[in-house]
Amino acid sequence: MVLQLEQNLKNDVSGIYKNEILEKFSQTASEVRFELNQGVEPEQYDKLSRFLKAIEASTEVVEQVWNQK
Repeated sequence: MVLQLEQNLKNDVSGIYKNEILEKFSQTASEVRFELNQGVEPEQYDKLSRFLKAIEASTEVVEQVWNQK
C-alpha cells in the first residue's frame, strides 16, 4: 500500500513538496525545543523528547523516500 504522502514525494521532481513538509517539521521541532528549554515537568519532558525524536526520524524518512525516485 502506497500512502498519498509517499506518492506525492515520489512525484515531487522539484523538491517543493518535500521542502514544505521539512519546513513544517523544522518549525514544530523548534517549538518543541523551545518548550523543553523553558523547563517542564519530568513526564512532559519525556513526552516532548520522544516527540522530538519522532520528528527527527520523520525528517529522515521524508528525505529517503524523496531520494528513492
